[in-house]
Amino acid sequence: MLPKVSVPMDFGRHLIGSPTHSNLKLNTSEGGEVRASSVILSFNSPVIDHMTTTLHMTSVDMLEFSEAAVQLFVDAAYSGTPEGISREVFRDINKIANVFEVTWLVGKCAEYFTKVAESVKIPSYTELLYLFEEAAFVFENLNNKDFLKISINKIEMLNWKQ
Repeated sequence: MLPKVSVPMDFGRHLIGSPTHSNLKLNTSEGGEVRASSVILSFNSPVIDHMTTTLHMTSVDMLEFSEAAVQLFVDAAYSGTPEGISREVFRDINKIANVFEVTWLVGKCAEYFTKVAESVKIPSYTELLYLFEEAAFVFENLNNKDFLKISINKIEMLNWKQ
């Protein structure tokens, strides 16, 4: 087996949207599609690498994810940074990163969630509800307790009592 190639995190940024190099079609929930280079996505994801190299897939159904989240995923794969991650797309980006085993992006999602938790300075039902809904989703769908621990630690730090 050949060693895995290591490329700079911004490898291919200039190719975003290139019709020549965008040979992989990612179908999204709204019936839209995002096109990307299978090579660049394969450098980031062993799952996509297997799908395109071994299974010879040229199209991937990502129907449970919004077009905005899939585009952010592609942009992140090309640039090495999830610029534009927000609460609106966080759940999808985090799940995409986990499902497609993009380890560096999984780490960035954890950093984002931690930053959101740290930004809560006073007990706010809306803020804490967001943290727990995301943490519960991650636990239930990805079998990961880390976000629950972050949320519980936040409540303990706030010393919140009814």
